[in-house]
Amino acid sequence: MLSDYWKYSFIIFLLLIFPQEDLSALTGRYRIMWVDDPATTMTIGWEQVSGNDPTVYFDKFNGGKDISNYGFYQKVDRKVKSRGMNNYFARLTNLHPNTIYHFVIKDSEGISQKMSFKTAPDNPYERLSIIAGGDSRNYRKARQKANLLVSKLRPHAVMFGGDMTGGDIERQWKAWFDDWQKTMTLDGHLTPIIPARGNHESSNQSLVDMFDVRSKRNIYALNLGGSLLRIYTLNSMIAAGGDQRNWLESDLIQNTHSKWKIAQYHHAIRPHMGKKSERNAQMKNWGTLFYKYGVDLVCESDAHVVKTTYPIRPSKERGSDEGFIRDDDYGTVYIGEGCWGAPLRRNNDDKSWTRASGSFNQFKWIFIDLNGIEVRTIKVDNAEQVESVNKNDIFSVPNGLDIWTPRTGNVLRIENKPILANNGISSSSTNNSLVRRRKLEKKRLDDVKKIEVSQFQAKVQSDEVVVQWLTKNENQQSIFEIQRSIDGKRYLTLTRILGNGNSGEVNVYKIVDNLIGIASGIYPRYRLKYTQTNGDVLLHQAEREILENKEWNIHDRLHTNPRTGQIQFKYNLQKPADISVSLFNSVNGQVLKNNFANTKSGNFLQSLDVSNIKKGDYLLIIEANKKVIQRYKVEKRS
Repeated sequence: MLSDYWKYSFIIFLLLIFPQEDLSALTGRYRIMWVDDPATTMTIGWEQVSGNDPTVYFDKFNGGKDISNYGFYQKVDRKVKSRGMNNYFARLTNLHPNTIYHFVIKDSEGISQKMSFKTAPDNPYERLSIIAGGDSRNYRKARQKANLLVSKLRPHAVMFGGDMTGGDIERQWKAWFDDWQKTMTLDGHLTPIIPARGNHESSNQSLVDMFDVRSKRNIYALNLGGSLLRIYTLNSMIAAGGDQRNWLESDLIQNTHSKWKIAQYHHAIRPHMGKKSERNAQMKNWGTLFYKYGVDLVCESDAHVVKTTYPIRPSKERGSDEGFIRDDDYGTVYIGEGCWGAPLRRNNDDKSWTRASGSFNQFKWIFIDLNGIEVRTIKVDNAEQVESVNKNDIFSVPNGLDIWTPRTGNVLRIENKPILANNGISSSSTNNSLVRRRKLEKKRLDDVKKIEVSQFQAKVQSDEVVVQWLTKNENQQSIFEIQRSIDGKRYLTLTRILGNGNSGEVNVYKIVDNLIGIASGIYPRYRLKYTQTNGDVLLHQAEREILENKEWNIHDRLHTNPRTGQIQFKYNLQKPADISVSLFNSVNGQVLKNNFANTKSGNFLQSLDVSNIKKGDYLLIIEANKKVIQRYKVEKRS
């Protein structure tokens, strides 16, 4: 009895010191992936060390570790025991594009740390940042540095070209995922991985078990930015021809509308290391299709060297080198070849079309937008000394980043290809590809008809604004942008809507803007911008002013105290009320809000800390029981 008394006393003591709700779930080795539409889905993977019945709680709002703050949850969709780990996967669907989601994992033993991810954009107007590389193997120090740089550059995704480990065994995979946690930012943000199989993955099943890859053949394609980019992941460890070639060509034909196309796989077609084998089957079945259907960039790994090429196409004509010849107008650029930590090798097999080569730990940092593709080769050995990018501007180069600068320059640019002409086309096999591509380009241009937009209007309904418009002659899918301005000068895109694409039919579109209540005294302007997604052709609707814009200058002005970063303002209450103090800027709407419940009547002098907001003009709105009682113009100049 005495023994039982002390046992239970000890348990009670532990519970008092360590409350159950503060326990962390025994989960770890986190990773996130896309197995479906990157704009609306995300798969969260982890190792379930102990505990039962794990559930992912998530929301657009940061709920911390309190699951009651999260509006959505997802049970485990798949679990597989492999490489000594209980790999669990929860597939989140119906997400909003280009949106940050926060999440925790709760099980029978506790709650994980709070983490976050961002879905991909679903339209071609959002610039993309992607990191591409491969070959980390078991060389932990170098791969840890590369992983750390991922966290500091905060890309939309990582394309990883295979050979994660050296032997595809339990201890190596556990170490690999332990190191992968360094890609998580200090605030818990995770980056999606798009994995390809390498020769050191013993089977296709490795990627299925570790990353929930849905294709048992490890071949798949994803769209990022809607029609902006299509990424092809191929498998160089299975036959390049046959089913894989047929799938690739079929998908390329179906996605001619994609602005840019990037492919990744493990083995380089023409490696830049002399002892590596040439991949003639990949040349025949993939390289010819890359050129035929306009694949712009190819990411290769395996050789453990560094390379970039000029645009090239398959050719046996005079001047070709190892089956390729430089073609600056219509060729494909090849980059790689690994170096995410695996042992380095000599770059001793340059070609006439090699742009630059080297041997050092590196990956590629790639920017993609409608105007082109930019590729930078990033040396990773000084990762600890590199500053993090501003998470609101992930395309600015941070201090300390070591960008390789060969004699050909530190930025490789791929620009829009010229429209193919009829002149000089012959019946050779090479030029037959040109004919086909010319026809595709011509068809894309012939499909363009000016969309008729009418009855574009905005109406105030209660505290919301309903914006609507009609269209005709949508003979291909268009993208509509609704933009809002408070000052009539600077506009913010509220939302983007994909058109219906129904030729000849009248389409009705409507959105509701409830981000700025009209009751607050702000009267915005709206304009419609539309673009037909046929490649290079951009068509824009002229600006339309909808609602009366109140002049800010009529309000009393407040200036920020340069020492304290605060503003002071006055208001009077005739009777007790709930007070709301909101600060708006001319583009983004509300940027700060404070609430004071059950405020007594009388005269008040309040302060508001604006030290963390940007310079500019703002409007301060004071509401009592949701009715405006005072407005001020705020000028922050420092």
